Amino acid sequence: MKSSSNLFPVSLIRAELIAEQFIEDTYLLKPNNSSDRSVQIAVTRLGFYKNETKKKGKPVILIHGSFTNRGFWFSQKGKGLARALLESGLDPWMLELRGHGDSPENIEYNQNSIDIYAGYDIPAVIDFIQEQTMQKPVWIGHSMGGVIVSTALAKGCITPDNSEAVVMLGSQVSRFPFLLRLPVFRLLARIILSLRKPLIKSKLGPEHEPLGIAKEFIRWAGLFHGWKSPKGQKYWHELKKIQIPVLAFGAKKDKGDPVKYCNKLALSIDDNATCIELSKQKGFKRDYNHTNMVISEDAKSEVWPKIINWINLTEKGQSND
Repeated sequence: MKSSSNLFPVSLIRAELIAEQFIEDTYLLKPNNSSDRSVQIAVTRLGFYKNETKKKGKPVILIHGSFTNRGFWFSQKGKGLARALLESGLDPWMLELRGHGDSPENIEYNQNSIDIYAGYDIPAVIDFIQEQTMQKPVWIGHSMGGVIVSTALAKGCITPDNSEAVVMLGSQVSRFPFLLRLPVFRLLARIILSLRKPLIKSKLGPEHEPLGIAKEFIRWAGLFHGWKSPKGQKYWHELKKIQIPVLAFGAKKDKGDPVKYCNKLALSIDDNATCIELSKQKGFKRDYNHTNMVISEDAKSEVWPKIINWINLTEKGQSND
């Protein structure tokens, strides 16, 4: 079978009709850019079934958070933020992390981490989508998805030269459970993890997560460690070298990723980042939480339009007006 890319092996594994009007083209990328040659990454492009030849708009890459997959952005009933982006004239691409959705588990699945996703998978996805669209993409990440984007920025894998802007929803890297700040509890947590298989499926979503993510979380929580690479690269410091437009949302009822910590991350990437608190106090219909800030009827009418308008203004160079 002929590859869908001149960069590395890419196969179109599915072209599926959804809700009689949308089509999902799912590509499986095999970049071979790391020591684990079994890695394959699924990227799904959403389009209109009857208008596939229509000129595409600005590419937008969506990355889901923990315990989920591309269904977070677009359901089998044809609903979700990806649809809103498409209907506004944008070109949505949904990335699924290793072992999630159509991305198969790689041989070294348990060692997968945010640092690895950011350093190997993100560059491959950027290259492929730029090859297909001839445009710089906008990134949208929810929760861990936004952390992956931020880590890729700090590692120099996402830059103003290859990406247009970043949207983060409920993403932060500076607040961790207090007990994990203490060495004895971190050691206990590591021992417990060593006795487990990949993290079991959670009530939070349909997927499981590799042990590497949990171990990375424990490492970052260390009182004298923080958000760093395994080799000690200080990501907070590296972000000072980056200035790319950022839109960040924090939800009032999000106890795990509070608003002020989401704002801290956004402002570290862009001094002029647009930070929005989703609360009644700020004029919204409700105090949102970690999930309904994206998936809810209120989000559809209040949050999604803000994302779309901001992307359109950013493309015109007016995002901070």
